[in-house]
Amino acid sequence: MSETTTATLQYRFDGPEDAPVLVLGPSLGTTWHMWDRQVPELARHWRVVRFDLPGHGGAPARPLGSVGDLTDRLLATLDGLGIERFGFAGCSIGGAVGADLALRHPGRLASLALVGTSARFGTAESWRQRGDVVRTSGLDPIARSAPEAWFTPAFLAAQPAIVEWAVQMVRTTDPLCYIAACQALAAFDIRDDLGRTGSPALVLVGAEDQVAPPADARVLVAGIHDARLAVVPAASHLAPVEQPAAVTDLLVRHFTTAWQTASVPATGSAPAGPQVPAPGGPLAAPQPVAATEPRPTPAPNPAPAAEAASPEPARGASPFAAPVAAAPAVSGSPSVPAPAVGHMPATASDNPYATPADPNPYAAPVPVPAPAPAVTAAPVSVPDPDSVPAAASAPAPADDAHATGVRVRREVLGEENRRDPEGFGAEYDDFVTRVAWGGTWARPGLDRRTRFLVTLTALTTGGHLDELALYLRAALRDGVTAAEIKETFLHTALYCGLPAANAAFAVAERVVAEEGAGAGAEAGAEEGEKPGESGPEA
Repeated sequence: MSETTTATLQYRFDGPEDAPVLVLGPSLGTTWHMWDRQVPELARHWRVVRFDLPGHGGAPARPLGSVGDLTDRLLATLDGLGIERFGFAGCSIGGAVGADLALRHPGRLASLALVGTSARFGTAESWRQRGDVVRTSGLDPIARSAPEAWFTPAFLAAQPAIVEWAVQMVRTTDPLCYIAACQALAAFDIRDDLGRTGSPALVLVGAEDQVAPPADARVLVAGIHDARLAVVPAASHLAPVEQPAAVTDLLVRHFTTAWQTASVPATGSAPAGPQVPAPGGPLAAPQPVAATEPRPTPAPNPAPAAEAASPEPARGASPFAAPVAAAPAVSGSPSVPAPAVGHMPATASDNPYATPADPNPYAAPVPVPAPAPAVTAAPVSVPDPDSVPAAASAPAPADDAHATGVRVRREVLGEENRRDPEGFGAEYDDFVTRVAWGGTWARPGLDRRTRFLVTLTALTTGGHLDELALYLRAALRDGVTAAEIKETFLHTALYCGLPAANAAFAVAERVVAEEGAGAGAEAGAEEGEKPGESGPEA
């Protein structure tokens, strides 16, 4: 058990004890289980630390005073664990903590990822009104409306178990802590401070996020000195849950690059904690998860001596968590130690609203498998149609190119651009996937922004206006600005002809207006802050 103080948070470790540390912060109303689908892959490279907000997931009900207060509690927790420098990824209010870290403690951050985050969430009045609803009616109205703010309509229809999981997470949250978090978000506004953010940042947003919409993400990218935008198609506010494969890959690439280029590597140690089951709940991912392509592992640092911990299991786990037996190690994959939990005991006096953890109604215990690479997962795990199965031996190069091509095409154009693998054009689709997406687009010689601009020029020259609109939309969602597209078409006019550039400008004007990019981005951000439009959760 970790020592209980008012200045620390409930936390959990996954991954090698001597690896660099990566901290994951949750959204309001959720628990650390919202990152379950990312942890298997992230824990291959980093010592992953997840924490719960006060009064969430059975954590002690000690209400926040502000976002800065939550940041201070996190740093106190990490200080107690001997962790000085780390990477940080946070969703919504967790992202607000990341931004606050970058502003007040930049020396502690190796790199930053802001997921579903805004410089200001909605309006102060909308958060105060939400707090009033909880005071008068409890959390049930918020819990019932949360899934509509967190997920797209298609996901809601396809994943009823996860919808129920989301409702129960909010219902089991401490009301006073929820109200305090609403008050903290009402006071949070860093729009005038973004220019002081020096940490390299990935700003990741779901294309259909209504809580922290893409327009808000563009405000962050415009204000932060070293920031890159990634818009995830077919995802809303909880993109790590709705599109786990895409989000995981973006995080791995971002943090791997950050640790390779950082002058001072992240350091930290994880004290030996009690052995606990692997992540469970309807978000649990099969273990182990194979990477779609080889990635360099950040250089580890020696870990200081681990602190002793008692074997008492943690309380307040996800009400949907079920025991999952450890899977055998796969040949060629680094071994990952069993996760450790540091938990502050919540008593009736500490948390009058604490709800004991119940068995997961959606998952059954999984027996220890025989010595074979196959892994059995809980039946409610979210399927990932594009994931690459784990294998004891390396796949053939063609399979590597195809898997890479599927991933890159999904990142650039979205799922809707995949053809039927059994249809008339299946062979052609396989050829394009391997050669264009798994080959040219995946080459390291040019960054993705440059490849977008080159592609826009080529499509303009060839007069392929339908394809041009498709790639314009994808470029804007990936962080290419309207100003850069304008300059590209002006340059194209000199060498490819005025008629071609004229047609390209006509297409671009329509797409930019539909995407709300360019000069309209700031206006779109303000429009997204009207009362009632920011959704029930952050």
